[in-house]
Amino acid sequence: MAKAKAKGKPKAEAKAGEGGSGGNGGSAKWLLAAGAILVPVLGLLAGGFGQEVPGREAKAETPKAEATAQEGLSWNPKTLSVVLPCAGEGLFAKKTVISVAKSVPGGIGGGILEEIIVVDDGSTPPLSQDFLTEKFRKKYPLTLVRHEEAIGLMGAKSAGAAEARGDVIVFFDCHVAPQDDWYRQFLDSVAQNYRRIVMPVITNLDIDTWKETERNQGLAKCYLTWDADFKWVESASPFMPVLSGGLLGISRRWWNETGGYDDGMSGWGGENVDQSLRSWLCGGEIVSLSNAYVAHMWRKPEDPRTKKNYAESALDSMKNKARAVLAWYDEYREKAAEYPAMQYVGLLEGGKADLNRDVSNFDEVKERLHCKPFAWFLWRFRDIYVEGGLVPREVFKLREVKTGKCLTFLGPMGTHPRGQAAAALLPCDMPLANMRIHPEGQKWHARNRDPSSGKCCSSIGSWNTDQCLLQPTQEGSVSTVVCDVSGRQVPPWRLLPDDGSGAKAQLAFGSGNQAKCLIVDKKGGMMQLGPSLEAPKLKLAACKGTGRWEKVGAEEPMETRLYREAQEKHAALFTV
Repeated sequence: MAKAKAKGKPKAEAKAGEGGSGGNGGSAKWLLAAGAILVPVLGLLAGGFGQEVPGREAKAETPKAEATAQEGLSWNPKTLSVVLPCAGEGLFAKKTVISVAKSVPGGIGGGILEEIIVVDDGSTPPLSQDFLTEKFRKKYPLTLVRHEEAIGLMGAKSAGAAEARGDVIVFFDCHVAPQDDWYRQFLDSVAQNYRRIVMPVITNLDIDTWKETERNQGLAKCYLTWDADFKWVESASPFMPVLSGGLLGISRRWWNETGGYDDGMSGWGGENVDQSLRSWLCGGEIVSLSNAYVAHMWRKPEDPRTKKNYAESALDSMKNKARAVLAWYDEYREKAAEYPAMQYVGLLEGGKADLNRDVSNFDEVKERLHCKPFAWFLWRFRDIYVEGGLVPREVFKLREVKTGKCLTFLGPMGTHPRGQAAAALLPCDMPLANMRIHPEGQKWHARNRDPSSGKCCSSIGSWNTDQCLLQPTQEGSVSTVVCDVSGRQVPPWRLLPDDGSGAKAQLAFGSGNQAKCLIVDKKGGMMQLGPSLEAPKLKLAACKGTGRWEKVGAEEPMETRLYREAQEKHAALFTV
């Protein structure tokens, strides 16, 4: 029999808004239309930003299993509880229930699928009225938890988890269709380690047929940025630094041991950061299941049927991420506090939001599970953070010798809202904050792994942003795109020669005999960046001794100093 459980009114508003921009990955193509980069930059200098661009799909691999056997961690889970937080999903909720029930042999209560728990988070009218009716629940005996007023995604998921009886709790969105033997993949993987969180490959769902439209590469792995954002990453390892969203499986035991979600957060967004760090730092792990597929409905502006039917608060997401930073980043909170979003909510002080900075509720979990420092997380994923250049040896300015001007990033700090920007030559030490662009936009560092060696680095990136140099434009600037940790999607840039001394060198684009060097276009004149701002035009030319650059003001950045100090302080933790 279905259980209909009425809940109270903990909060009066529905809150949502993921805020994670793993999406700004953008598949970098080396050849772009001539004006595709500079025009948005000019608009940026004039004030205002554009809309976020869709994300690049991360490559799904079938890696060899890594040994993770630890005494007392393996077990034999038999059953699953699937929790579906639903807010205004209507027919999608019904289709998802049917899809989940039919995807597991025996259906609901058939020996594997212990239950489907639908949390109706303030839907108007209630889902039980037109879709999850009493007649429907007789055929599909789900557990229905009803919130008369919405409490948000985290509260809805927590309410569902509290009802779960299965060995493994599975959280799905309320608009999915699990594929093939996903349930077996979940159970078999979690059986190896009860402290393991598993995440499927997310593919595309046709909402008319409710079938997977294409498997392609799907979406899987993400890494964490300094400001608690997350981005897609291409990796051969099944282990992933951070969950990209809400589709996952976790043992009921590990859910309870880690304390579930932070009750100081609200709405939607940021819980994935907390849960990921809570797991990794406290003895758990997160694995991407390359053979478990779940088709997912994506919100499309051109299709009103996919529109969200609940309120959305980007501020909630920002505040939630700030709480995750306060709870888990240790000294790196100072690094996160450099970013505009964290300054806005007042990560450390001030701010324009009523951020609850009291994270003492995390202390009990940290003490009981003997959680590691945040720097260990960076070391655990050193192939991303160290070899990918996110913990750079140094940051520096690139000064063109003849003009005496410095290469300057013409975009904001952090994640670029459009996923692409440009760089130009401007006076060194120019006060960039007055231009509404990154105040440290003249600082650069080595980025992205060298694909041939797997070591750092093959490209040059703007410090404290997600942008790497791409190529010169016809307008005379140098375009930038989202950096790619793997080094496969962004072309190589390097100083020739670069002996680390800061001596004059050429700034080379490409590799081998095909490399060309960045020089000032003597015949090109100046390019206008604004009403009273111009810059010398740049272009590529044969590397024949022309075009000299030098690194100036090289320094060890905060993130690298903190990483080095943590290794010295906790040497025993940083061992292979």
